[in-house]
Amino acid sequence: MMRVLIPLLTLVLLAGCGPSGGPAAGAPVAPATEANLPVDAAGSAPAYSASEGGVGPVSVETSFSLGAMTALFPGSEVKAAYLGQEGVQTPILTVFGPAELALELQEGDRKGRVGWILVQGGPVVGPRGEAILDPWTRFDFPRKDCVMGADRFRSAALCRRPDAPSLAYVFDIPGLVADGEVLPPDALLTEKAFLQAFLWQAPVAP
Repeated sequence: MMRVLIPLLTLVLLAGCGPSGGPAAGAPVAPATEANLPVDAAGSAPAYSASEGGVGPVSVETSFSLGAMTALFPGSEVKAAYLGQEGVQTPILTVFGPAELALELQEGDRKGRVGWILVQGGPVVGPRGEAILDPWTRFDFPRKDCVMGADRFRSAALCRRPDAPSLAYVFDIPGLVADGEVLPPDALLTEKAFLQAFLWQAPVAP
């Protein structure tokens, strides 16, 4: 089931604190989208990439553990928590780092591995240089590639590119009262929608 943003429901912090992506399809990748670029690289920026393969250094092969996240995001606060949703307490990891980096991670179908990453803020860009808070008009999603979310994302539109189904773009639509699964009119999306988050989900194992 897709657990889908907008206010985080119940985070019960447990403990533990401690202190990039794939090529674009059909469009040039913005310069400096990886966190490990040399500081003297032309146009370099301390950004992570969100792509079909994962977010920054996190992929389907990454251990779902405090130790792994602390090592991958030095200088960030990493904590274990529970997400309360529909009466179920789901273990999560949160990462809050420099430049307002904000990640939420959950374990996937592969036990002990990351399978779900919600990027809610910070220096993270999509395969075509997309960034959180970019307006709807920055994108070129046809309606057929978008659906209305459920649960946490009930009033948000989730869009995916056919060649990268693991990466969803979560669009907030201020003032929208969700009407089931019906995507709002194009005029409303153009006027109000903006990218609120990236949501990466590991492919379902065959």
